[in-house]
Amino acid sequence: MKLIPMSAALLAAALALVNAASAAGPLPTPPPVGGTASSTIFDAMLAIARAATTNPAAAQNATFSYDAAIQQFNAKDYDRARLSALQAIGQTAAAPLPAPSIVAPAIPQPKYYAMPLAFSADESDAESYVALARRSLMTCGAPNAAPPAAVTQRYDAAVNQLLAKNYGAARAGSQYVIDQCATVTEAYMTQQAALPQPSATPIPMASYVPVPIATLGPDPALQPGNQN
Repeated sequence: MKLIPMSAALLAAALALVNAASAAGPLPTPPPVGGTASSTIFDAMLAIARAATTNPAAAQNATFSYDAAIQQFNAKDYDRARLSALQAIGQTAAAPLPAPSIVAPAIPQPKYYAMPLAFSADESDAESYVALARRSLMTCGAPNAAPPAAVTQRYDAAVNQLLAKNYGAARAGSQYVIDQCATVTEAYMTQQAALPQPSATPIPMASYVPVPIATLGPDPALQPGNQN
C-alpha cells in the first residue's frame, strides 16, 4: 500500500473544498442598506470572504446560513434573517480554546461571535471601499429613489470581486459607485435649487381682521320667559 505524502493530502483536500465552493456558486449580494438585518447580513458576507482564505471549510459551512438569511430577508422575516446571519458569522469564527473543566473562565465570553480578522491590508482596504459604496447607495440621487441600474450593477460586481479576492477590481468598482452617486446627488440638489421657492414676505398686519370672541353669558332667547 502506497502512502500519500502529507503535502499531497492537504492539496487534495484544498482542491475538494474549491470544487465544493464552485458547485455552490457565488454568494448572493447582500441586501441594500435599510436596517439591522441587512447590516448583519453584510457583515456575514465579509466574514465568509475572510474565512475563505484561512478556514475554507468553515466558510463553506457558513454559506448555507448566509443563503438562509438572504431568503428570510426577501420574505421580510428580518428577525430570523439577522439570527441566520449571526449564525453564519459564528460558523466562520475560529474554534475557541477548550475551557478548563474545574475553574470557570475569568474572562467573560462575548455575546456574539467575533468576525475573523482580515487576511491582508489589501483585503481590509477593499472591504472599506465596498462598505463606503454600500453607504453611498442610501443617498444616491433623490430621497427614497432607487439608484440608477448601472450603479447597482457595478456595486454587485464590486461585491463579487471582493469575494473572488480581486481587491483592485473591488476598489475600482466601489470608487465608481461612490463617484456616480455623488454626481447624481449633486445634480438633484442643483435641480431643486433652481425651482421657484415660496415667497418669504410676511403678511401685512393691516389685512388682519380679528374674529370676535363669543361671550360666555346666558343667551336671552333661552330664558324661560322668552320662549314661544
